[in-house]
Amino acid sequence: MAEHMAQRVSIIIVSHDLHDYLERCVVSIQRHTEKDRVEELVIVDNASEKPLELSSLTELTSFPVLLVRLEGNASYAHANNWGVAVARGDYVCFMNNDVEVLPGWLEPLYAVIDADVNVGAVGPKMIFPDGTIQFAGYEINPATGFQKHRFREARVHHSIKDANIAGPVTNLTGACLLMRTEDARFDERYWYGCEDTDLCVQLKQKNKKVYYQPASMVIHHEEKTRSSGAIEIDYEQNRELFRKKWGRDWQQYLWQVIT
Repeated sequence: MAEHMAQRVSIIIVSHDLHDYLERCVVSIQRHTEKDRVEELVIVDNASEKPLELSSLTELTSFPVLLVRLEGNASYAHANNWGVAVARGDYVCFMNNDVEVLPGWLEPLYAVIDADVNVGAVGPKMIFPDGTIQFAGYEINPATGFQKHRFREARVHHSIKDANIAGPVTNLTGACLLMRTEDARFDERYWYGCEDTDLCVQLKQKNKKVYYQPASMVIHHEEKTRSSGAIEIDYEQNRELFRKKWGRDWQQYLWQVIT
């Protein structure tokens, strides 16, 4: 029997200004990531006012770094698609620049997707710097009929049973999301909202599981990828695009869980 060839991961980080957060992200990856799993870091500079320098990034990590510069500030979807286009890994891990990974974060995600071709994407539990929950799956938002983070800001994340159960879920956030490179393509019509949910629905349409793995955990400062509100976002416009794209059955697609 042929030996299974180890698949490698390209970590894609879109960054717009706030370089100190990006540096903390890269340093955390360097400290807490299995060296034989990662192909490269792909940093997409989304038209920062002070452009990133490759030399300053390579000083922070021993991983190969590929820097892509965009001339105009583009959507999160467009910027990440540029990252995917140049990525050499079999898998890509989308990661916000305001994430700090914790020890052992990658292996639980890798183990899930590498063991099952029917898993389309896998994501970790995310916590705020104070240890409360930032993301542990979604639940319905009565105000919009859409989704919101469940257990958000729960004080003791490790004591909430449902936040610590691995398995298929409705959707995942693109703040940290591991998937096969061949499946990684965002719909660029979205502008900083719903593009990650839409991607999960695309996977579910292929009968692929979207999997939550709380054995992997990262810190997410949240909202820093957008440079502290410098980018205007119309959340309802993104939700309306999602509803129109998926038609009258949009809620069915949104809440579907492939097991």
